[in-house]
Amino acid sequence: MKKLWSLSLIAFALAVLSLSLTPRAARAADADAETEKLASLGKALRYTLKTTGPTAAIDTGGAAILVKAPLSTVRKIVTSYGSYKTFIGPFDQSRVLAKRKGTSEVYLQVPIMNGAAHIWTVADMSPPTKDGADEVISGRHKRGNVADFRARWRLRAVDEHHTILKLELFVAPKLPVPPSVVTTQLVKAADKAVTAVRNRAQSEAPPDAPATTTAASNVAPGAAASASAAAPDGAAPAARGADKSSAPAAPAQPPASVSDLPPTDEASVRRDKDMARR
Repeated sequence: MKKLWSLSLIAFALAVLSLSLTPRAARAADADAETEKLASLGKALRYTLKTTGPTAAIDTGGAAILVKAPLSTVRKIVTSYGSYKTFIGPFDQSRVLAKRKGTSEVYLQVPIMNGAAHIWTVADMSPPTKDGADEVISGRHKRGNVADFRARWRLRAVDEHHTILKLELFVAPKLPVPPSVVTTQLVKAADKAVTAVRNRAQSEAPPDAPATTTAASNVAPGAAASASAAAPDGAAPAARGADKSSAPAAPAQPPASVSDLPPTDEASVRRDKDMARR
C-alpha cells in the first residue's frame, strides 16, 4: 500500500511539473519562430493591435524587426530621445525637457499635410521595465495638439549579438480623420522608426560580433556596413579600424542648441553633443 501511494505521489508530481514546463516551452518555441521569421524577412514586419486602456476606434500600429546588435546598444539608441530628429524620419523636432527618477519628459513633433501643419506632444517616457523576456519603454501623452498619444518600445535579446525590436504607436488626432487612415499612417511610422534604429544600431555594433559577418543580404539598403564585414580576411587591427572610419555614416547634423534643454539636464546636453559629434 505504501509503495502504491509513493508511486501515485511521484506520478502526480511529474504531471504538475509537465504542466508548469509546457507554457514555458511554448513561449520559447514562439520566440524562436518569430526570430526566424524576422531574419528571413530582412525588414520590418508590420502589424496592428486593437487599442485598449482605454479602447479607441483607431487601431494601434506596430512594427517588429531583427537587429544584429546587442540589446544594450539598441536600448541606448531608443532612449536617446533628444536625437530622434536626426535619424528617425517621422520626427522633425525632438528634445528632452526634463528627467525625474528615470522618466524623461520629451517633446516630439511630426509634420503632416506635406509640412503644412504639425502635430506635437509632450510625453513621459518611462525607464525600461521587465515584462517577461522583454524590456518595455512606454510613452504617455501629457499635453499637445492631439487628443492622445501612446508609444511602447519592446526589446528582447535573442542572444548577445541579436535583438528583436518592436514599436507600437497610437495617436488620436483632434481633426476628424477616418480611423483607418490614421492606423495606416501609424503602421508606416512604426516601420520607419524601428528600421532607423536597426540601421544605426548595426552601424555601431562591435566589429567582432558575428552578426556583422552573417546574413548580410538581410541588411536594408543604406544601413552602414560593420568594420568586420568590410575588412578583408587576415587584415590587421589597424586596417580594420581604417575600414570602420571610412564606412558610410549617418548624415552629419548641426550640434543641438544647449539652450533647447534645461540647464539642469546635464546628461541630455552631453548626449546631444555626443550625437552631434558622430
